[in-house]
Amino acid sequence: MKLNKFLWNNYKETEQGKKAIELFTNGTTIDILLTYFKDDVSQDTIDFIDDLTDFSYSPKPPQELTKESAENLFNEIVKNGFSIKKENEEIEEFKPDRFNFLHIILTISTWLYYKYPDFFKPYFYISKFQLLTQIADTFSIELPEVPLKRYKEERIRYYWKLCEVFQKFQSENEMTAFEFCAFLYDFAPNYINQTQVQETELPQATQVWLVGGDQGGNDFEFLDNYQVGNTSFWQGNVDTKRGDIIIMYCLSPRSCIHSIWRATKDGIADPFFHYYSSIYISEGIKVEPISINELKSDAYFSKHPLVRKNLQGVSGYSFTSEDYNRLLHLVEKKGTKINLLPQLYSPTFSSNGNLEIERDVEIQLIEPLLKELGYTEKHWERQLTVRMGRGERNFPDYAFLTNKEKNYEIASMLIEAKFWIKNNKELEETFKQVYSYGLRLSAKFLVIADKDAIWIYEKYNDSFDRTKYIKKFWKELEQPDEFNYIKKMIGRK
Repeated sequence: MKLNKFLWNNYKETEQGKKAIELFTNGTTIDILLTYFKDDVSQDTIDFIDDLTDFSYSPKPPQELTKESAENLFNEIVKNGFSIKKENEEIEEFKPDRFNFLHIILTISTWLYYKYPDFFKPYFYISKFQLLTQIADTFSIELPEVPLKRYKEERIRYYWKLCEVFQKFQSENEMTAFEFCAFLYDFAPNYINQTQVQETELPQATQVWLVGGDQGGNDFEFLDNYQVGNTSFWQGNVDTKRGDIIIMYCLSPRSCIHSIWRATKDGIADPFFHYYSSIYISEGIKVEPISINELKSDAYFSKHPLVRKNLQGVSGYSFTSEDYNRLLHLVEKKGTKINLLPQLYSPTFSSNGNLEIERDVEIQLIEPLLKELGYTEKHWERQLTVRMGRGERNFPDYAFLTNKEKNYEIASMLIEAKFWIKNNKELEETFKQVYSYGLRLSAKFLVIADKDAIWIYEKYNDSFDRTKYIKKFWKELEQPDEFNYIKKMIGRK
């Protein structure tokens, strides 16, 4: 949805809104970071930002900054680094070959914001890029595409691309730079927290992934002292899906399988996270440790390619169902009750064995389901064309229109069919296909379907959230309770 000006103007008149705007206008580094960054922030980081603000020596910006010169300034920092001239005239240099600028994006962005707030904004969504995407989806902010992991410099430059998007939103909504920061770090997160619907139970697990924890970064402390209900950000695989099983392997000096977890959100590519791919884990269950030597001694795992590599590259490694079942066998032999551990869902499809193309999915799966839900062919339009801007394009495969007047169409539900959605990237691309049309037609539901499953997105707060959906396998829908649940949601009223 677009920013509701009534709600925004009311917020600015509240004590909380005034305090947030004033803090970004005149607040000290420590006050702003402790209020809105909220993660552990060292005094050294605060001092570093203040030194940069007060004593930055190079690069030297032009007298009057424009958008073009602001971009050039940031590019020069990325390429050549920066330096500080201390009070004793000593110059301290920070070169890209000595510092990983991804690690200090908080420092650089806050420094540049203090000097040039109209062009640069502080970046506090470290390890919380998923929340930023939620904000973007909720308020119709189109984030730039995240560069691939190997393009480290482009990932650093992604910060400037974000600033351009932020500048545009700020201008369109007639905000000051300080008001925009209050929006981004106070108004928007609180709005989402207050309005988002509680997530349902985790879906059935369909994949198993390995991740690693090491002695540094307090990983072992978290794992050993996990409390029920805690959730943690972790390095993982970007194709992880909510509900998937996560096997925790503790690296040296422990070198053992420690526990089994569930993914609470879909994996995501975070441009400023060193390891790039991130997940959230919870519902951890400790098992009797299985050491790497025990894996090497096992007849099955001794031939496993990951074990043969001493579990190097463990984080984000995909386990097959056979791998997982064998691990459960080893765990059970050591005394852990495996009935308490998450199990893989193993659907068998009697209906999709002969599917070969996308149209087969429509004819053999989608349309029979729609008829069971109470619809007939008169209720949907196939390949509807709708005016978007100056042109017309094919609309999703099924549109359930409540208003058919040309150029003023309104739909209650849209369905997009694919033959097979293999990973999160393909799911997101399909989501993007129907998302803008869903907003254009004021749809209540977006549905994506392939040969294995359906994904249902419901509109909340005038928008759709790519991270929140109901996923059901076709075989699940043969169960009366599951079918009744879907029928209540998207069936003909």
